[in-house]
Amino acid sequence: MNAFRDAALVAAFDLAESVRSRKFLALLVLHVLGAVVGTLLFVEVLGEFEAVVADQLGVAETYKPGTLTDELMATPEVLEVLSGMLNDEALASELITVPPLALFYGWIALFFLPALIVFTSSDAISSELSSGSARYALFRTTRLAWAVGKLGGQAGLLAILTALGAVGVWIVGAVSLAGFDHAGTAWWLARLGARAFVYGFAFLGLALGVSQMTRSVNGSRALGLVALIAIGILGGITMWNEAIEYAPVALPAIQPLFPATHRLTLWQPEFAARLPSLAMLLALGGLYFGVGHAVMVRRDA
Repeated sequence: MNAFRDAALVAAFDLAESVRSRKFLALLVLHVLGAVVGTLLFVEVLGEFEAVVADQLGVAETYKPGTLTDELMATPEVLEVLSGMLNDEALASELITVPPLALFYGWIALFFLPALIVFTSSDAISSELSSGSARYALFRTTRLAWAVGKLGGQAGLLAILTALGAVGVWIVGAVSLAGFDHAGTAWWLARLGARAFVYGFAFLGLALGVSQMTRSVNGSRALGLVALIAIGILGGITMWNEAIEYAPVALPAIQPLFPATHRLTLWQPEFAARLPSLAMLLALGGLYFGVGHAVMVRRDA
C-alpha cells in the first residue's frame, strides 16, 4: 500500500513541477499552436469544398462556411477518400457521420503525438539520475514506486496537452464555422482525444523506458529517437504484405508488439472492437517501461 501512495505522491509532484516548467510552456505552445494552425488550414480547405457543394446546390450566394458540412460529408467523393485512407469502406461509412474537425484532430494526434512524447519525455528520469536529485527520493521509497510515479506524472502531462489541443480545435471551429455542431464536436473530440492518449501512452512507456537505461540526458534522448524509428520501421514491416508472404506466421505473431499496428483499430466505432487494441497499447507502454526499469535496478542510481 505504501508503494502505491509513494507512486501517487511522486506523480503529483512530477506533474506539478512539469506544469510550472518552461518545458511545459514550450510543449503547450508547440502542441496547441500546431493543432490550431492545422485546424485553421483544414477549415480553409473544408470551406473550399463546401463552396463547390454550395454551387452545385445553387445556394452559393447565401452560403456560409460550415453550413454545408453534412452535405459535403455525404458526398461519394468523401467516402472514396476515407475508404482509400482506411482501406475499409464499411469503417469509412461509419466515420463520415463524425464531425470533420474531430476526425482531423484524431488524425493529427495519432500521427504526431508519439514523436512529441518521445522527444520531450526521454529525459524525464535520466535528468534526475544525472544530477543526482533522484537519490533524495530514493532514500524514502523504492526505485519502482519512484519510476512508476514519474510515469504517472508524465501521463498526466500528456492528458493535459491532449485535452488542451482538443479545446483549441473546438474554439477554432466555434469561431470559424457558421453551422458548427458545438456539442457533437466536443463529444467526439473527447472520445478521439482519449483514444489518442491511450495510443500515446505506449510511446510514453517507451520514452520512460529508455530514460531509465542511462544517466546521460543526451544519451536517453538519442536512445528515444532510435527506439521510435526502430519500432516504427519494424511495425511497418509486420504489416507489409510482401514481407508477410516471406514470414506468414512469424510477422503476424509479433505484429501486436508494435503500437502502429493498433492505430487503425482505434477508429472502430464499436468499443468491443477497440478494446483489445486499447488494452494492448496500455500493456505495451508497461512493457517498454518495464524493460527500461529492469536495466535501472541493476546499477546504482
